Amino acid sequence: MPNKINTNLNFGEDCIDPFDESDDNLWVKIEHLGRYLFATDYLRQFKLNCIADIACGVGYGIHELEKIADLVVGVDGNLEMLKQAALKCNNSHTQLIQHNLEQPGLFANQNQPNIDAIVSFETLEHLMNPSIILEEFVQLLSPGGFLICSVPNVLYEPRDHAGLPTNSCHKQFFSYQSLSRLLEQNGLRVNYRVGQSWSNILFKRETQLLRNRSIQQRFGEYSGLSLPTIIRHLSYLIAYPTVEDVDGSYSLIIVGQKVK
Repeated sequence: MPNKINTNLNFGEDCIDPFDESDDNLWVKIEHLGRYLFATDYLRQFKLNCIADIACGVGYGIHELEKIADLVVGVDGNLEMLKQAALKCNNSHTQLIQHNLEQPGLFANQNQPNIDAIVSFETLEHLMNPSIILEEFVQLLSPGGFLICSVPNVLYEPRDHAGLPTNSCHKQFFSYQSLSRLLEQNGLRVNYRVGQSWSNILFKRETQLLRNRSIQQRFGEYSGLSLPTIIRHLSYLIAYPTVEDVDGSYSLIIVGQKVK
């Protein structure tokens, strides 16, 4: 039996690609993909023309959103990620824009599209003043438009000795109350609160078993589990957001709607 078993995930790594076969952080990967699967399923019923994916990263979410919208606009501050995102796009009308979300003027140098929905996962906690970007989101959204966003749940956000986020990229702590208040202050009505408690429960159980040396490796370290079909299956089965036990989820996910 090995002398040291890894019982932690790398919470400092915020660039996730669920289909990266070299990354064995299965729970993180399926949770990230699960949010986009939920957003795609939820928004499909409204037959939207344009969806913006803000902080789109390497673009795996754009690939999902292209299935339900005529136009998807992906925005990220990292040019290298946008280059990877371009390789995942299937729709020739998809637009990719580089923009630092700490700066105002999201579409200042672009033809501003008429946006029906904005998806922005694990974004607001990175900003010193998230209210500024939320205000801009509301200005960009069509009347009755949707915002689906997520943030880490303060109950599960690791802290350092000074009480600050262990993840140096995170600048905010959020509870459901503080997030919903922020959305409402900026003209958004909260329609739903969902979470991914099942995957969090299984991750914590797996960690406990590792520490007790009942098992010797994480589920994601087994060969074959990185196949795209398996990742999608597990994302739907284990990490698809639901209204059950939201406070047991590592991420809080809110469906908001612009007040007409």
